[in-house]
Amino acid sequence: MKGDLGELQKAIGYVFSDERLLVSAVTHPTYANDHGTESYQRLEYLGDAILDFVVAEELFRRFPNADEGILTKKRIAAVSAAPLAKKAAELGFEKYFRIAPHINTQSVLGDVFEAVIAAIYLDGGMEQAKKFVLESLAEFLDAKAGARDYKSRLNEAFPHTEVRYVEVGRSGPPHDPVFEIRLLIDGQQIANAQAGSKKKAEQECAKIALKKLSEKDKKA
Repeated sequence: MKGDLGELQKAIGYVFSDERLLVSAVTHPTYANDHGTESYQRLEYLGDAILDFVVAEELFRRFPNADEGILTKKRIAAVSAAPLAKKAAELGFEKYFRIAPHINTQSVLGDVFEAVIAAIYLDGGMEQAKKFVLESLAEFLDAKAGARDYKSRLNEAFPHTEVRYVEVGRSGPPHDPVFEIRLLIDGQQIANAQAGSKKKAEQECAKIALKKLSEKDKKA
């Protein structure tokens, strides 16, 4: 096996009592078949379920006003192949793979990430697995939290107030315009923002307004 298990565990942030679980988590079926050992496939199956649960629970807690549809979209976005593969690559999992030379390691990064979750769960329990998931995917969960959309959050802050976004300018070439949007709350100008689309500019205006609101609350 390439790489040192100690370094791998340091990258993961968890020290195994039974290192065989970790070895299995980074063993591809091609290698397992050739060497008569266990691959990550069973662990991946379990890790997938644990990942879904942990992220679903976290999103349920973070967004008490979100309905099932919104929570489902956020969960799918956080546990999809791209973020899992990105994090596995950042942690350097590829250095430790036991895999046939002809297999593209990029294609199995997400699978191994899920297998590692299960290995941690079997070795140290749910709290350790949960800690690994939430710390590893924090940036994606936070990104989705921000995308929970500043406009929606602003509307929640001002439920009985007129919140209006007005286009006040447009610049740049027709194929690459820049929109300037002004945010008015009860007719009062609160923020201005520019972006390559109206939606992005509106979101930026709402973000500015929420920041002002937060600063006002701190001073109160």
